[in-house]
Amino acid sequence: MNCAQPQSPAVEGTRLPAHRGVPVIFGVALATGFSGAVVPGSLLAVVVRESVRVGWAAGPVMMIGHGLLELVAIMLLMTGLIRFARPAIARGLIGLAGGGVLIYLGYETALIPAGTASEALRTAGGGGTASGWLGLVWLGALMSMVNPYWWLWWATIGAAHTAWAVQRGRLGAAAYFTGHVLSDVLWYTAVSIALGTGRALLSAGALKGIYLGCAAFLIALGAIFAAAAMRTLAREVRPAGQRGAPS
Repeated sequence: MNCAQPQSPAVEGTRLPAHRGVPVIFGVALATGFSGAVVPGSLLAVVVRESVRVGWAAGPVMMIGHGLLELVAIMLLMTGLIRFARPAIARGLIGLAGGGVLIYLGYETALIPAGTASEALRTAGGGGTASGWLGLVWLGALMSMVNPYWWLWWATIGAAHTAWAVQRGRLGAAAYFTGHVLSDVLWYTAVSIALGTGRALLSAGALKGIYLGCAAFLIALGAIFAAAAMRTLAREVRPAGQRGAPS
């Protein structure tokens, strides 16, 4: 899911239903997942880029990697390890690294030649090699890993939701994970199908324009992440320096 800046888990947790039946847990996960998935972010930009490049299957394949990463997140929550993402310095470091990756990915996207866009018009959607599909799986996971708000969401709101769901046992945890991932799969598959099957109606110039638009969005988002991270790290470093300064 693409994650906007989350609220605190305490606030979010108060909105969860008192009833913890499996259908309720599944429905809450599906609804909250959709609310995050439809927010434009780096994952959406890359799904758009890959859908016009390789066809409609790009979105579903990328969601395999995204879903596996979210499974890891829930497992980390069960052990308490994902709390490392809560401190400001951890968020700053994640944001700085993630911003750099997004800027680089945007730069690479901008350099895609016009000939590649023309080839996209002639290539049948859904084709690709095993190594190509594995690359898309990795890309789906990477776009979540470089988003600092994804980590923060799971360390706060995700932690509250998971704690609520697991009170129903393993079945509750499975229902929450399934609903959450299904929201991403449905949304990004729809986006990918729309772009992958409709790309034959676009000119090579229009496809190149899509690539450039994705590149600009990724670079801008990366710059925002990096700038926010540097401000966060500066706030953490400044008090330490001030304590050592003479009065």
